[in-house]
Amino acid sequence: MKSEQFAALDLGSNSFHLVTARVIDSHLQPLLRFKQQVQLGKGLNRKRNLTKDAMQRGLDALAQCAQRLEGFLPEHVYVVATHTLREAQNADVFLTRAAAVLPFPINIISGHEEARLIYKGVAQTSPFNGPRLVFDIGGGSTEVITGHEFEPASLSSLSMGSVSFTERFFHDGKVTEKRFQRALVEARSQLEPIAKRVRKFSATQVIGTSGMVKSIVKWVSQRDQTPAGQLSLEQALQCKAELLQFEQLSDFHADGIEDERKPILPAGLAIVIALMQEFGIQTLETHDSALREGVLYELTERVIEHQDVRQRTVDAMAARYRIDNEHAQLVADTGHHMLRDLQNAWGLQDNAWAQRLQWAATLHEVGLHINSSGVHRHSHYILQHADMPGFSDEEQQVLASVVGQCRKKVKLERLPALHLFKTVDVQHLIAILRLAVLFNTDRQPSQLLQSVRAQGDFVLLILTQAGWDNPMLVSDLEKEIKQQQRLGIQLRLAPMSENLSGS
Repeated sequence: MKSEQFAALDLGSNSFHLVTARVIDSHLQPLLRFKQQVQLGKGLNRKRNLTKDAMQRGLDALAQCAQRLEGFLPEHVYVVATHTLREAQNADVFLTRAAAVLPFPINIISGHEEARLIYKGVAQTSPFNGPRLVFDIGGGSTEVITGHEFEPASLSSLSMGSVSFTERFFHDGKVTEKRFQRALVEARSQLEPIAKRVRKFSATQVIGTSGMVKSIVKWVSQRDQTPAGQLSLEQALQCKAELLQFEQLSDFHADGIEDERKPILPAGLAIVIALMQEFGIQTLETHDSALREGVLYELTERVIEHQDVRQRTVDAMAARYRIDNEHAQLVADTGHHMLRDLQNAWGLQDNAWAQRLQWAATLHEVGLHINSSGVHRHSHYILQHADMPGFSDEEQQVLASVVGQCRKKVKLERLPALHLFKTVDVQHLIAILRLAVLFNTDRQPSQLLQSVRAQGDFVLLILTQAGWDNPMLVSDLEKEIKQQQRLGIQLRLAPMSENLSGS
């Protein structure tokens, strides 16, 4: 039954990949693999906008994926988009059109998050006790990861890929020594800043996970009649020499190289050689699992085992920035109190909203690490730019925005463009956090809020007698009425004796 299956969809710069699986004895059993070459990255013009043709190729591929995902539970499907949609200035246009084709949200993830998930996919499917280096050459970016067993030690994402390098160095299908050398030099220059760290790591296993690497290895294996799955630097350089015998790529043919991959082969090979030379790699091996498998394992952990890497990220940040956990929990408790009273009126019944509120309350004072003055602005900056494993770009920006608006004036113009979330829902979360912070200004446990009642965006805060008798709290709440109006909320205050029907 599809209700018991999980799916990961990777919207890459070169191809869209869909993998479905079921869980058997805590292990994933792949059921379906579907790949559609889209070359989305090739459709980025000089202004970093996706062309209409590229968008249409992507939408057509998504329609095919949507057919294969019919019957899947929404919480069992996770869609990630990588380099091209990170870079595209008009990504919002594509995401809006995609929502009409694919009934699952598309999560644009950062390069670091992509690298982390790639390593997770390898680590979960290929146990290894020693230090290892994993790299993945995509259409628009290359991820480089070092790690031990299941834990990555370093994550890097570089803006070079087989599609983007093809456009820069081999756009007309001509392959010359000069062009290849230019691509090689550019790749090595991008790798140079991390080369010392990677070499020092002394990996005893090197894995290439991309389709490009696997194609080159297959070519070498069939050409040299050597064991499949491995590639030496010497063999890679022989591939280069063989490729340069043909000035026009259309004249080149080799067993193991699919026709669809041939146009981007010189660029991919240049990056492979650059990686091996810059990091001192003599031999590498390939592996089938990567980003999609990492997404699947993360998804099943979240749904079945209730292990959410995002919670670990928040906990780690709270420890790193020495958050006052008692105060943060007071804010969270007040916020949850209000959310329980408001969730039906505001359509926030999904437990995910309670989780987001908890994270925002936990991290709303990370900015104290910089300065107590303007703490909300500093908190916003930290959360906006921090490496936050498990969070999509939009999830992270929403968290940063909610925290950044928890004090002082509400500035709606600072809200990010949203596709995964409704703006009104985010505004409601901001409203709740702002009030929760106000109720806990003295940083001491107290019973000041009795309940919250709402009819649409008309909200009545009913205070306990202690709250009503607290002039500072009442004054702060009266000032807050104007800020809540900016969020579309009509706020009123009342003592315990008053109710909504009597207003």
